[in-house]
Amino acid sequence: MSENSTEEKVWYYAKPDGSKYGPYTEDELIRLLKNGILTENDYIWMMDFENWMKIGESIYSFYLGNEPLPTA
Repeated sequence: MSENSTEEKVWYYAKPDGSKYGPYTEDELIRLLKNGILTENDYIWMMDFENWMKIGESIYSFYLGNEPLPTA
């Protein structure tokens, strides 16, 4: 759980096939990016956005694949 448990779930993501998921907190979104669940070709959206934004063209691209997946 996030340090800030009152963080709002405002983020959504979409895959290129059109499937959409969410809502997520920003911490959850960043975790999805770091773990490789989301790629530069996926899209993110929140209420403040006019349109979906490609992750690779957003500030969140910084987090793409920066943390290895845990091994079992």
